Amino acid sequence: MLIKPLWFIIKFYMFNKKSQLNIANPPQRTEPSSFIVDLRQKVNQEIKHDIVLIDKKADKSKIKLAKIEKKLARKMEKELEALEKKAKKIKPNLLRFGQAPSLKKKEPSPSFFSRFKDFKISWRLTAKRSLWSRVFENEAKKFKKATKLNVKKNKQLSELENRVAVAETKAIWYRSIFSFVLVLLLIIVPLKLLSYFEFLDLGSLEQKILGRSQLALNNLLAATDAATKMDFISADSEFQNAGNNFLAAQEELNKINDSLLSLAALSNDPKLKLAAESKKFLQAGAITSSFGRNLVLATDSLFGGDKEDFSVLLDRFTHYGNLAVSDAKNLEKELSKINLANLPSQYQEKFLSITKQTGLLADNLESFVSAATKFKEVLGATQDKRYLLVFQNNSELRASGGFLGSYALVDIRDGKIRNLEVPGGGSYDTEGGMNVRVVAPKPLWLVNPLWHFWDANWWPDWPTTAKNLMWFYEKSDGPTVDGVISVTPTVIERLLEITGPIDLTAEYGLTIDSNNFWETVQKIVEQKNLAKTNPEAIIGVPTTSTILQSALPLKQGLDENSANKPKKIIGDLMAKILETLPKKLNKENLVKVLALFEDSLAEKQVLFYFTDPSLENEVAKRNWAGEIKEANRDYLLVVNTNIAGQKSDRKMTEKIEHFSEVTEDGSITNTVKITRTHTGIKNEPLTGVRNVDWLRIYVPQGSELLMADGFESPESKYFNEKPDPSWEENQSLEKENRALIEENSGTKVYTENNKTVFANWVMVDPGESVILTVKYRLPFSFLDRVPESNWLTKINALLNSEQVNLTPYSLMVQKQPGAKASEFTSRLNLPKTWSVFWRYPEKLIGETGWEISDKLNADKYWSILIKK
Repeated sequence: MLIKPLWFIIKFYMFNKKSQLNIANPPQRTEPSSFIVDLRQKVNQEIKHDIVLIDKKADKSKIKLAKIEKKLARKMEKELEALEKKAKKIKPNLLRFGQAPSLKKKEPSPSFFSRFKDFKISWRLTAKRSLWSRVFENEAKKFKKATKLNVKKNKQLSELENRVAVAETKAIWYRSIFSFVLVLLLIIVPLKLLSYFEFLDLGSLEQKILGRSQLALNNLLAATDAATKMDFISADSEFQNAGNNFLAAQEELNKINDSLLSLAALSNDPKLKLAAESKKFLQAGAITSSFGRNLVLATDSLFGGDKEDFSVLLDRFTHYGNLAVSDAKNLEKELSKINLANLPSQYQEKFLSITKQTGLLADNLESFVSAATKFKEVLGATQDKRYLLVFQNNSELRASGGFLGSYALVDIRDGKIRNLEVPGGGSYDTEGGMNVRVVAPKPLWLVNPLWHFWDANWWPDWPTTAKNLMWFYEKSDGPTVDGVISVTPTVIERLLEITGPIDLTAEYGLTIDSNNFWETVQKIVEQKNLAKTNPEAIIGVPTTSTILQSALPLKQGLDENSANKPKKIIGDLMAKILETLPKKLNKENLVKVLALFEDSLAEKQVLFYFTDPSLENEVAKRNWAGEIKEANRDYLLVVNTNIAGQKSDRKMTEKIEHFSEVTEDGSITNTVKITRTHTGIKNEPLTGVRNVDWLRIYVPQGSELLMADGFESPESKYFNEKPDPSWEENQSLEKENRALIEENSGTKVYTENNKTVFANWVMVDPGESVILTVKYRLPFSFLDRVPESNWLTKINALLNSEQVNLTPYSLMVQKQPGAKASEFTSRLNLPKTWSVFWRYPEKLIGETGWEISDKLNADKYWSILIKK
């Protein structure tokens, strides 16, 4: 029974042996067999021969018919002429043949013979005419018959061509059936026969291909590990070895026909299944190796070559970085072709590990390379740049990060600092140059109704605040700048973890590290205030007017009133960090530096604003601009502004609970409960005081305040000082100054940045907690149509192909710049007849709504699609 199947297998084997192709030259479509070609040629020749004969015969018939017609016509014409002449001589006497009698003079009657002769001539004329007619009819029939024969032959030609086409189709079909039968036989017959017939020599395959692949995978794992540790020399070597081993394995694999590899996927043998995916697997591995090498070259370019030429280093990095990004995208396409189920578990785990790491690296690298290209101008690659660098102390929270106690003016050219001015008196040094008087926001009247540069960071929207800071700085006799960059002490603490301790023994007799930075610097800066409130806290705290010896062009204005420069320590420490950091910015610390900036940017501990629109658009696109964002549905931003509460925010914790209730008609009522807890100890230096906070809650524009509870304002006696009528009004405060006030709680309600703001006072003493509750109705219905541009609508169209009636809904919660991460929860309650069709992120829970519990360490976004 197996003789014929085995014979077919052998024939198939011989056929495949002859038709094996290199992977670089894929097989072309098979041409028709020689049998079909010969058949077509033979039929065409016979048809052409018959057509020629028919055409010749038809031509002869036409010629003959024409000659006969001409000959008969001449003969008929002559005989008719002769008969006509005779007829004229015969007197008409044919009354017996139906002629009417003549009305003229009666002629003598013709004789019988005479009449008979006339009749005979008439009959002969009629007979001749009949004979000629029959001759013409016969010749016409012959011609018509020849024509019909020609049509018949043409029809036969068409039928024969159809027969050829059918024969060709059947031949291809029979061959397909033959191939299909062979495949069935190969499925039925144990796949070990493949090895017996040398289709897949598993021993050789495992040794040559799988062995090489294993080596290549080990090389990749070693290279990835070395790259993670920033050992780029070892990583580069391992990536090269991986590429060589993958290429060697692929050369061996190219000797095996693709059809056999496809059949191998049907096996339960893990080695055969691996072989089925081997070409795609090796291709992905080779791309991964190339990606790794380019990644190594990109990163290594930052630390090699001419360190003096900033532009060259950056260009080299972007070149290799873009190559690595391209490799990563190709790798993603290749991986999508691989059926990981056909790979043994040990290969799956290793390969997934590599692809995850390369995928994450690719995403981050693409963003980083793009940023490097865009921000060459930021670092003065082609022209000098001047920036206002502000230090916002988040231990004394303000809307955009913290109290602005110090600042620096930085000039940069070709990536290097050419000028660094850090006034020793801090932001207060701008007071003497201020040439206008401006009315401060009313909450700031608690300390001073006159607005100054150090209080100008009033708005949580960083572009708005940055523009205001620039205005105040210029009005304080400061120069025009190309942008404003904000940094909090949190960033300095993280930088000190990389640089290590900063030695300031010569100037202050101490060393500053990440552990003692905040407390030491704050005590030096606040020495005069602490001498009044906590004199014991400043015992041993050094003071100095010694000029720091630095390679940087540091200017602190120490030539005037050098004894009253409490913020001198800020400039000294900044100069030392900027000197030390480049030395520590090596391959070993690169990952730490990148992680530092990634976390600081996400938490808004670092903020950028540029006057160049293209650069500002770039930072906005990367969420580095600190702007208040637009939201199509629900939105929340809680902003704390410490006014006269010293550094108590260092001891504050906050919990935000957000609850949304949706009714059947789609109306939405939100309740936000904020719990603020002061963990400090009363009278503790700097932090053991009451936290006095002007709290603002930003919600969707048009929201209606229903209830506010838990707020408490300072006593009115602390607001005795009023602004002078001659002082200017800031137009940006117009809506806030004209705010409506809710009678029961005294909460202000106004519009800002396309949001409705609820604002009021909160005061928390050390060791206590305060709970604030705000209830409001959203200005839209849950069932309102979302704008077509909203990406949720696109998700709806993608997932909802049957066009089920789905409703998108989302919540955006933004983090206050500079603030610590608040604890955040949210609960969305929908009617029981509604259910969640789709959710983002996937871990979002809740059958009829959502339940969220998260840390607000960055801006967060949640969304769902609801089915009624």
